[in-house]
Amino acid sequence: FMKTFVKILVAILVVAALCGGIYLVLPETAQTFVKGNIQYRINDEAKKRVDEAKNSQIKYTYKDNGIKKIYDPGTTYGSALENKAKTTVWYYESNGTGGYTITFYGTKVSMDLAKYGSDGTYIDKTLKVVFDYKPNNNGGYTGTVSWYIDNEPCEESITLAVVQALCN
Repeated sequence: FMKTFVKILVAILVVAALCGGIYLVLPETAQTFVKGNIQYRINDEAKKRVDEAKNSQIKYTYKDNGIKKIYDPGTTYGSALENKAKTTVWYYESNGTGGYTITFYGTKVSMDLAKYGSDGTYIDKTLKVVFDYKPNNNGGYTGTVSWYIDNEPCEESITLAVVQALCN
């Protein structure tokens, strides 16, 4: 009986070490998929914050004859982002100063940005969106959103085109 128990224990340790090793050699985005999916199921604070980000309305500013206008397409970040990507994950991180960050990763995103005044069609790219929330004086949060295609930060004109492509 003891030999069998030791063999089973060694087998479990070997499998755990293999899984850990494979996880460590995965690229950052793959590790985030694993962490984000587990986190969303077991961390209530993360689930609450991710759901708030997913359910927030997309609004963007554009210039019409030099006049700044805010457009509200009536779309949430969650539906716009998740509809364009093959696989998605949302990841929550507290930043230690009372604020927090939500990161969205989507794979195999394809968008034609030429329709929205930007060069290029993006096919099967990784889209990363970082929602950075800092505490404000009202007891709430002030948020900024940063956009990345294949981990390259998007310029303002590309960001506007990406947001329009997601909403249409």
